[in-house]
Amino acid sequence: MNRMEQEITRNETNGHTQYSPPGSGGKRARVKRLRRRVTALVLSAVLFGAVSAGTFYGVNQLLPQTDSAAAVSSSSTGATLTALASTSYSSTRYGMDVSDIAAQALPSVVSITNISVQEVQSYFNRFGPNGAGQTQMEETTSCGSGIIIANDGTYLYIVINQHVVADATTLSVSFVDNTVCEAQLCGADEQVDLAVIKVAVADLSEDTLSQIKVIQVGDSDALEVGEQVVAIGNALGYGQSVTTGIVSALDRTLTNESGTTASYIQTDAAINPGNSGGALLNLDGQLIGINTAKLSDTDVEGMGYAIPISDAAELIAQLMTQTADTSQTSTNTSTVPQSGTYGSGWRGVRPSV
Repeated sequence: MNRMEQEITRNETNGHTQYSPPGSGGKRARVKRLRRRVTALVLSAVLFGAVSAGTFYGVNQLLPQTDSAAAVSSSSTGATLTALASTSYSSTRYGMDVSDIAAQALPSVVSITNISVQEVQSYFNRFGPNGAGQTQMEETTSCGSGIIIANDGTYLYIVINQHVVADATTLSVSFVDNTVCEAQLCGADEQVDLAVIKVAVADLSEDTLSQIKVIQVGDSDALEVGEQVVAIGNALGYGQSVTTGIVSALDRTLTNESGTTASYIQTDAAINPGNSGGALLNLDGQLIGINTAKLSDTDVEGMGYAIPISDAAELIAQLMTQTADTSQTSTNTSTVPQSGTYGSGWRGVRPSV
């Protein structure tokens, strides 16, 4: 049978003749070859995917994880899926950011205004018969900060620096809602530069009492160098402001002009005039220091100092029970000095306004 003849096949099941056109055998061969190519292509794709997945997994295990992982725990009642945040790079020690800390602590920090009468040189008598020896008494105003440390139901007790209230004839306290009340001096220690004043609860409205609160006290002994801190105070007398920094050093010992040494927390959080008596807080919003002084010089930046609260706690409790008549003669033997001007660049942060 030649190629031009028709090929005839018999259907063995029904006896009919089935017609197949010339060349149909070649077509079947091409179909088979096509199927083999498709199969090979699919197998190649599967193999490539497996190799890629293995490579990705291996690299992923070598690199730090930054995404969330999932932990699955099963029980007789079903499965529980819990998202776990990755902490490959760092762990968060505290749960609040600076705005949270400010919101928590600002109701506990107050502004202090001190009106006092000081002896000053008289300008008009400078060229008189007695020259520069002529002085006159002049009323001056200065400001600082304070921290609400206790409330016994009768009085609010506020801890401040002694130099903020020195020689005061009138002391006034401005609270977070801008309510202003007169305050009385309980006790002060000039050597340690700490004082406690009090405000009668009866002098405050219910609205003011609902907006203020006693500060949470932390443990300054637990501080670490490099730990973040927040400073709050009445900078330049403009009202409360918030600055941040770190603990630059602990147990920083400094010597004043009289030879007295003191141990401070050193911080680079901005501490400005008016911040004296303000709060130094950890990132739990707890009081760990009372801002006291700074080094100020053209060659100095970011060197502020705070009295550690753990060192001052016992003295503060004593000052709360004193009266103004006995407060200036405290026998406390702490080595923390009074803030002021201690030689080159050492300044207590007390402005005149």
